[in-house]
Amino acid sequence: MGALLFQRGLCQSLCQRLPGDFVNYNKKFLARVYPSPMRIDSSNMNPQDFWKCGCQIVAMNYQTPGLMMDLNIGWFRQNGNCGYVLRPAIMREQVSYFSANTKDSVPGVSPQLLHIKIISGQNFPKPKGSGAKGDVVDPYVYVEIHGIPADCAEQRTKTVNQNGDNPLFDESFEFQINLPELAMVRFVVLDDDYIGDEFIGQYTIPFECLQPGFRHVPLQSLTGEVLPHTLLFVHVAITNRRGGGKPHKRGLSVRKGKRSREYASMRVLLIKAVDDVFKTALLPLREATDLRENMQNAIVSFKELCGLSAVANLKQCILALSPRLTGP
Repeated sequence: MGALLFQRGLCQSLCQRLPGDFVNYNKKFLARVYPSPMRIDSSNMNPQDFWKCGCQIVAMNYQTPGLMMDLNIGWFRQNGNCGYVLRPAIMREQVSYFSANTKDSVPGVSPQLLHIKIISGQNFPKPKGSGAKGDVVDPYVYVEIHGIPADCAEQRTKTVNQNGDNPLFDESFEFQINLPELAMVRFVVLDDDYIGDEFIGQYTIPFECLQPGFRHVPLQSLTGEVLPHTLLFVHVAITNRRGGGKPHKRGLSVRKGKRSREYASMRVLLIKAVDDVFKTALLPLREATDLRENMQNAIVSFKELCGLSAVANLKQCILALSPRLTGP
């Protein structure tokens, strides 16, 4: 295996312009990404931009805390902080194609639904240097999903006033995770203020490491130190997006029976001319949804006949069959 060094700018260009080819390149070669030596600061790049393209080594400035370092530290929690994590199978198999910039579901990968309920917080400290409000803390929580573009999302709770040290949120969120092996979940607690919201704590964990049920999330400071006795109390549930099939490996039961299909709908604007025009698009949208769902169901048995794994896609099936079609 050869090894090549990439400066940040060149690697970002490859990730954006040729994401699928770059993933295939990294199946055979070792890529190390490092910051440009021409920089005058110690800012960090987003390592996930390069991990999702298969880059094996991404250099970080450990002296600079923030979101990028949170993602870097959190990612390696899934392997005992040893500094090595195996890439998803779809990025390793020789006969496969995966684009890191996909904004839709990944063919051959069953999407997961992540249900998170933010119940309460315990012992939230006052942010450092925030003396203007005295001892009052008005916290709220962001739940962020980092991964391929199709998975990136965030939701926030309401702000809790007057009982900021031990707030009660009691809010639920749902996220669709299209490529679970590359997704990360980040909990961020902020203090609502008129002049810039202050950071209280955060915790970042790979989606594959989430455990179902009621959980305490230990919060960390901006520089990564554990905040003593500072916790988020949450409930986590993970179900299969399509329902049926085998239970998820975390032991949660999935919905049984045939799932009713979800069709796009049009919001009524109460402007007759506009509503009448867009009403004609409803039938083609339903037909397109049916065609897509039927194709995805049919390809499951086709992959089995081709002898490929569950993460394979139609292109992989054709490549696997092509040697049998050559000859007289």
